Amino acid sequence: MATVRIAVPRPIKSGLEFEAAFPVKGRILEALLCPDCEAEGYIRMRIARDPKKGWSYDPKDAATYVDIYGLDPRDSYTKVRAGEWAEGRVICFGFLKRVRARRISTVGPVLEGGTRLVGAVRVNSKVEIDFGLFQSELAFASEEERRKILKEAGVKAGSFVATDVGVDIELKRWGSKETVLRHG
Repeated sequence: MATVRIAVPRPIKSGLEFEAAFPVKGRILEALLCPDCEAEGYIRMRIARDPKKGWSYDPKDAATYVDIYGLDPRDSYTKVRAGEWAEGRVICFGFLKRVRARRISTVGPVLEGGTRLVGAVRVNSKVEIDFGLFQSELAFASEEERRKILKEAGVKAGSFVATDVGVDIELKRWGSKETVLRHG
């Protein structure tokens, strides 16, 4: 009898740190209290996969949206209700590790804490990581520090990095679809 081994990637817990924030408008699917600690809550919202084409999406076509499930650091989960539309921002953060890849891994149907993302590195006057759904710009104290850290991490233009992303959702306003989409 043959034994089958499945290669499970090790969690990424160290390396270059990143944080990226991007605006969102979408429909609230869930708002719930953490069942483990009862001290924080989580929000799940559905947003358009490509906001450049507008904030609306087709709920019958999974290719038009992505669900984002994240920690709510502002206790909005106690006030917002499922079915309402909301505006806010998503903050993604974590550590980056250089990986062998040929392309960006697109976010599947759900972006949540622990999702493994692969991004493409661009190095010019800035160091940018493109994860497809969002981009992150790395900051350094000086040009010398930037060169040293990128060399140690083996990160250069054209390489790829992976992260086990952390996700927070901060809501600014919520209500009917018309009210939320009318602002900004």
